[in-house]
Amino acid sequence: MAQPQPKSNETPTLAAEHATRQADIPERGLILLGTFGKDSAPQALVRLPDGATRAIAVGDAVNGKIVLAIETGRLALRVGDMAEWMEPPAFR
Repeated sequence: MAQPQPKSNETPTLAAEHATRQADIPERGLILLGTFGKDSAPQALVRLPDGATRAIAVGDAVNGKIVLAIETGRLALRVGDMAEWMEPPAFR
């Protein structure tokens, strides 16, 4: 069943529930918040150790590491001679 249309300044209930989900996010360190964009040009949104957020793409340097790949819900960073996959914190 369709939801009633909200007033122009109200957020629909379902959208608000999905946009405000709780997660256990560490206070420090590099955190993957999510991935977005086209398959041909994926991007990721990360929180940096200083608390700032930044959109990144393959080839970017972030926190001293190079972004090797971005897939739906995860990204790979070059750490020395190895790749390290990151995923967003789990939702509660």
